Amino acid sequence: MDQDFHYNALYFLNLDKGKQHAKALDKLPKDLREAADENDENKKDKAITPLTESLDRYIYYFDISPDSRKIVFSSAPTPRFIDLLNQETYLLDLETNEFVKLDISPLQAGPVLFSYDGSKICYSRLTQKKIYANVMLEIYDLKTKQIKQLPLDIDENISPVRWTKNGIHITWLERTNYMTGLITEDGILTPLVDSSDIVVTYPAITSDGRHTAYVKATSQAAAEVYLDNKQLTKQYKLYEGKKKSKKEIISWKTEDGLEIEGILSKPADYDESKTYPLVLAVHGGPTGISFATPTTNRYQPIEQFVEKGFVVLEPNYRGSAGYGEAFRSANFRKLGLGDYQDIISGVDFLVDSKVADPEKVGILGWSQGGYISAFCATYSDRFKAISVGAGISNWMTYYVNTDITHFTRYYLGDTPWNDEEIYRKTSPMTYINNASTPTLIQHGEKDPRVPVPNAYELYRGLKDVGVETELVIFKDMLHGSNKPGIHRAILKQNLDWFAYHILDEERGEDRVY
Repeated sequence: MDQDFHYNALYFLNLDKGKQHAKALDKLPKDLREAADENDENKKDKAITPLTESLDRYIYYFDISPDSRKIVFSSAPTPRFIDLLNQETYLLDLETNEFVKLDISPLQAGPVLFSYDGSKICYSRLTQKKIYANVMLEIYDLKTKQIKQLPLDIDENISPVRWTKNGIHITWLERTNYMTGLITEDGILTPLVDSSDIVVTYPAITSDGRHTAYVKATSQAAAEVYLDNKQLTKQYKLYEGKKKSKKEIISWKTEDGLEIEGILSKPADYDESKTYPLVLAVHGGPTGISFATPTTNRYQPIEQFVEKGFVVLEPNYRGSAGYGEAFRSANFRKLGLGDYQDIISGVDFLVDSKVADPEKVGILGWSQGGYISAFCATYSDRFKAISVGAGISNWMTYYVNTDITHFTRYYLGDTPWNDEEIYRKTSPMTYINNASTPTLIQHGEKDPRVPVPNAYELYRGLKDVGVETELVIFKDMLHGSNKPGIHRAILKQNLDWFAYHILDEERGEDRVY
């Protein structure tokens, strides 16, 4: 434990030799191929050349210089998630095989890139050793060894994509908009897309800066691939013949004065004279964010909820990305309690606005969203149905089992041995005797991020106090699913759970487990 590590590394693959080697292996019987590959003693003719194995460091990001003579890479001393905040940056000379460690802050948090002429590198790093701190952009001159911070009037995380002749291609969030643009070394920023109602992901740009490609979505259109602002794909045709929700961004105030935004999805035939059953769909993170775009959520069947007659609110609660560093840090030592304020004030806002029926409210979430749902399950009697996906139920249990122990210390301020009270008052299990809401619990059997004891603890506690609950453990699944069949099962279970408990629909025999 914490000693026996398997490091990844960088390698050079000679394509011509690789093809020859593959053809030679292909002629052998299947059971002899691996042995022949392992016993190949002709090192000079090997297709693969190790580049960083000797360092025993875990590689996160790398880039190759324009002349292909050097590689810059950021790496951590171990693969442990906690060592993300202990990265170092190295320069590898491919002609001499020599490494040089660059004198750069270890608080890196994203890609490292060569300039278009290879004389400099840029990278993003945290402004302080806290998960919720802003990520800024820096430039390191390889000749003078000077560091320059780019002046940017953006109170959000900045991620570099590519350094072109026209500037550094970057991405950043502006509330519920995901932006992309070019910034010069003087700090002049040129957005490449409109600044409202837009979510741009997976951007790419040519080295001369003349052509851009990205995936774009808006509140009116699902994600499509664009090249130079011209649409190439037509994925939204999959929505033809289906009832589509209308999405709008709403805001409300909490008791402690914070302004919270959320995405409200309504039926296309929304009737202002009616009140609707309400489901809150809570994102994870907590530094995640919900966008006002047609959903592709793997765990929350938002469009299907709306089709059944619900309205759905996706709150960007305190801690969410897109609203600046102060907002992301507003849940420090207020996990659960502050989150509940944000959630329940949104419910009150919709009830007071005659949008939502106060007797028909449910909540579901995954990861941090699952924790918030679990907190609502034990702390409140305002909900009629709840679903907890990969959620934390006890911060002590979580702290001693998770692969990101530092996460808990950064948000709760200390270890449980030094401050037991903060762990107690922010844990759903503390309030288990108050629980009364039917609760579905979904969890991966091999989840390292929110280990499965959290699910068993909540399940047993709810059972003991007489609350209707079901626990579904997904075999071999980690913190999230990567299999379409499991996505469908999670979505179907959630849809059935809320339709049964809030809409009084019958539960059929075809339930997916």
